[in-house]
Amino acid sequence: MKKYEKFYLLNFILLFFISNLSWADSADPGHYSPEQLTDMTAQWLNQELAITPEGAIKLEVTPLDNRIGTKICDEQPQFNRPQNANNRQFTVNISCNLPVAWQLYLPVRITEMVAAATVRQNIATGTVLTADMLEISERERRFVRGNLVTDLRQIVGARSKRSLSNGQLITMQDLCLVCRGDVVTIVIDNSGLVVSASGIAEQDGTLGDTIAVQNQQSGRKVQTEVVAVNQVRVKF
Repeated sequence: MKKYEKFYLLNFILLFFISNLSWADSADPGHYSPEQLTDMTAQWLNQELAITPEGAIKLEVTPLDNRIGTKICDEQPQFNRPQNANNRQFTVNISCNLPVAWQLYLPVRITEMVAAATVRQNIATGTVLTADMLEISERERRFVRGNLVTDLRQIVGARSKRSLSNGQLITMQDLCLVCRGDVVTIVIDNSGLVVSASGIAEQDGTLGDTIAVQNQQSGRKVQTEVVAVNQVRVKF
């Protein structure tokens, strides 16, 4: 083997050894990259706050800057969050004391989502809602007001009391499940004995509202509770 070939072979072996040594250092359990520490923070918070993938709480951890480099810790890094922290935004403290004390801070955002009925098109006042006009969408809970609808079957056939924009959340206050002048079914449940009759609604009402209804057969007015689209129950 020629001298220059030996030289290149030795250099190759040396570079191979150094690269593998560097890889071993990065795989050392006492060495933590910014990405690892970010992931560990998210895992710790998921346990601390009992967050599940299918739950309504969404967690956003701001990744650590890679420029801080690998951190060395001879023990498990410690994670802490302020107990009086804002429910939506706070900072997690990561710390270690050995071999050299260090601390890092990660901003975190917690978002509570809610799945509720929205409209898929612009809706004019007085429109009778059909299934193809509706869908379930996720929205941030803090932006939501009113009595939301989570089951589309509850409102198919209801009438809009105001105009609604495409993508807008629907609340029960936006609708009348029973509208004044509608023919409704009156359900009477007395000690397990259930009978029904037809009547004319004298007021608008949404789910749970108390409205007056005139019985078509007797002509008598009764106080009822709205329980579904065009259906009321006599209140005893």
